[in-house]
Amino acid sequence: MSLTAALFPGQGSHRPGMATAWEGHPAHATFDEVGRTIGLDLVRLADDAETCATTAVAQPVVYAASIAAWRALTDAGVTVDVTAGHSLGEVAACVAAGSLSIADGAQLVTERGRAMGRACRGSRGGMVAVIGLDAAAVGRLHDWLDGPGRDATIANDNAPGQVVLAGPHDALERAEAHAVRLGGRCRALTVEGAFHTTAMSPAMVAVHEVARRLTFAPPTLTWLRGRDAAAVPDGAGAARALVEGVLAPVNWRGVQTELVERGVTHAIEVGPGGVLRGLAKRAMPDVTVATLDGREALDALGIDLTDRPHQADRDRPEVPAWA
Repeated sequence: MSLTAALFPGQGSHRPGMATAWEGHPAHATFDEVGRTIGLDLVRLADDAETCATTAVAQPVVYAASIAAWRALTDAGVTVDVTAGHSLGEVAACVAAGSLSIADGAQLVTERGRAMGRACRGSRGGMVAVIGLDAAAVGRLHDWLDGPGRDATIANDNAPGQVVLAGPHDALERAEAHAVRLGGRCRALTVEGAFHTTAMSPAMVAVHEVARRLTFAPPTLTWLRGRDAAAVPDGAGAARALVEGVLAPVNWRGVQTELVERGVTHAIEVGPGGVLRGLAKRAMPDVTVATLDGREALDALGIDLTDRPHQADRDRPEVPAWA
């Protein structure tokens, strides 16, 4: 059995030109459609490197770019069996799974971005990628963070050899020094705050208030949530995944392990960046991974995957291309 996964990137995947990449394709209209729903000119913002770097703008822009790619993918006839999203990408994964409409997803992701931006301004923190630690060293780092380094935390466990720390700046400095002593290399991430830590608690409350007003349906394909790689069971579980995902650490390494165990042989990063494709090379070396971020990528993707046999879909409804 051969399965395909759709993987939706997070905020760190934003880059200029995300709308221009889809010019001339029907999916380009997604930026206008989502923008009208939330009152933002996403066509302009998606191509502006400086503006779309803020959390409040980057999140709806990356969401629109991911939904544009999803529409193009399904219109091209590619059948997806499993989906997952990295942090922000869980909102697009929820839409792809048929649990949430595009318009409702836009409302949620816009408030998510604004609320997280406010939480960042109300606290002083950041994030640091730690690269090169083996599993044993990551375990020792985790033990240290649970003890004397408890003001910082592992916010993302992305892949073998890559974790991301988050917390107040002074705590991060101490955590970086300890990670280096364990043999890691550190790189500060360009973000406004300490995502996936308790600093984002006010944002989780705000997202919960939006989610409780929206309609969530049971997923129509397997959707693995980011905090523990478990399949989202129903509409209520979908809402919980998006609310809890604001605060919970991202276990992306676990998601990738689960994809392999489920028999995924091909994965498509549906949206901008190429970040998830890079992580997959570490965690899923035997899985063929491509990034769908514009018309040019779609041409290559159609040759590689469109005619490939997929799991029989008799036991579940088709995923609507414009859900």
